Amino acid sequence: MMTEPLVSILCTVYNKEPWLVQTIESFLAQETDFSVEILLIDDASTDGSKSIIEDYQARYPERIRAFYNEENLGIAKTWVAICQEARGFYIARCDGDDFWLDQHKLQKQVALLRDYPQSRWSNTDFDLYNEKGQLISQAGFENGTIPLADSFEKMLATRGFTMASTWLVERDLMLEVNAELDLTTSDDTFNLQMDLFQRTELAYLPEATVAFVINQGSDSRPKDFERIAQRFNRLVETQNHYLDKYPNSNYREMLSLLLERVNRFELDLTRKEAGLAQIGLQLVTIYLDRAGKGFNEEDILQFPLAKADSIVLNLPEDCTTIRVDLSEIPNFFQQARLLVRDSQTEILPSFTNGIILGEAVVFPNPDPQLVYTIPREVVGHQLQLDYQLFELDNLYSDAYIGKVLAQDLSAAKAKLNELQRESIDVQERNSRLQKELEDIHHLYNSVIHSRRWTIPTKIINFLRRKQ
Repeated sequence: MMTEPLVSILCTVYNKEPWLVQTIESFLAQETDFSVEILLIDDASTDGSKSIIEDYQARYPERIRAFYNEENLGIAKTWVAICQEARGFYIARCDGDDFWLDQHKLQKQVALLRDYPQSRWSNTDFDLYNEKGQLISQAGFENGTIPLADSFEKMLATRGFTMASTWLVERDLMLEVNAELDLTTSDDTFNLQMDLFQRTELAYLPEATVAFVINQGSDSRPKDFERIAQRFNRLVETQNHYLDKYPNSNYREMLSLLLERVNRFELDLTRKEAGLAQIGLQLVTIYLDRAGKGFNEEDILQFPLAKADSIVLNLPEDCTTIRVDLSEIPNFFQQARLLVRDSQTEILPSFTNGIILGEAVVFPNPDPQLVYTIPREVVGHQLQLDYQLFELDNLYSDAYIGKVLAQDLSAAKAKLNELQRESIDVQERNSRLQKELEDIHHLYNSVIHSRRWTIPTKIINFLRRKQ
């Protein structure tokens, strides 16, 4: 019989089949000096999520408890329901498409909360992954990819983020705020965070312990504009509700945050209207892996992003790998090449999170990256990074991305048609040759089996034996 757990890991699941095995395995990998239970709840998934949960519950009955909604209730109702089943002093939350990176995540957070008794709620830093499980960016909070909202005011004014899949919260506190949760909310964690901030400080662990998977099409990241608009409008209603619910909040701080946010948005709009959404305002950042110690913020080279540039690099002798971040936003390049300068020999990337289309490189997601392993024979040589952006703003430009890619697509289709015609010609020629071969074979058989052939052959064989 399992001892009373200190921590209950709660995972809500709805159509998370591609990621769920990795998520559950990351729970099972936790190493602690206290007891942990794992609670999985499926919200009437239509994919194979339920089968995965059933399999793990059968394999680990002492560690995993499973629950199944007969009909889809949505994340808020499902979360409130599963919290009622938790037996631990703490609740650790993780969504079904995220996964934990650090085997000591829970151990570290429990220690953190014990060291800070004024805090009844903890979170950590995280790494960003795409839907395919590829690392996009490390240490989201520490590197400023996503700002950490560490107060009620920041959370309300900016619709902020604490990364729910990193949470460790006292169970009684979680049940208390759950009791006030609007079960029709468009984002349960937004409401929960604001109520938690009114009751306790947030203890933050600046270590990436969780992988946050950017899952396009999820409730928090709808793809169609109508659903995005509905979500944003509901969030405004929620923000107004919490202004009334906690009238003694620091309005001056919230107003200052909002003014700064509005100013930043207006600058972004102005840049886009002027066709300057990227040029001169983004940076090309080159990370140097020196002596195999990995990439860090101290060994970098930075250059303003231009429409086209040729950057000369003098790398240190102990640098054998570099990572080129071509801005921090989605971007589209007619070309991006790393050359050995004296020979103009191209070094091909060992990794990219973009899509290579001939010479073009398309990065549909934030933080475009190219990783290069520098060949031993060119270590210490001058390198040259050449790139050229597609035109994104001027529809009439010959380099406008839509026009160029449409022309490439048209050329590819023409080539495909040509190859298909050649394939048909080859098939017809092969068919004719096959027919001729069959005719020859038939003629050969008709000759060697005829009386004109067999009788002389027998006579010749008989005379040979007589000799």
